[in-house]
Amino acid sequence: MRPEENNRDYLNEVWRRVRVQEYDKYQLEKITENKKFVRRMEIKLSLLIFGGLSVISIILYFILGISMEWLIICISAFLIGAETYDYLSFNEAKRRIYYENSN
Repeated sequence: MRPEENNRDYLNEVWRRVRVQEYDKYQLEKITENKKFVRRMEIKLSLLIFGGLSVISIILYFILGISMEWLIICISAFLIGAETYDYLSFNEAKRRIYYENSN
């Protein structure tokens, strides 16, 4: 091989490695950004569901007092809220995965 070709091959290999490292850095930044976004979304969703249920249970407590009706309503509402939270968080995670893979 001539020295110019050897030098060109060397430079091409160096630039290929630089591009790979830049791509890896971009992917790591994207992962950390997505983790922050998902965490904020989980906090908002949990506060919306369980905060609302807590307010409703406190209102029912003042209306009904401590009784079996209050306990039955609050426990069933919290179980429904937990299932709703699980369903919504799973759908959001699935949607994010599909979105990431489509791009």
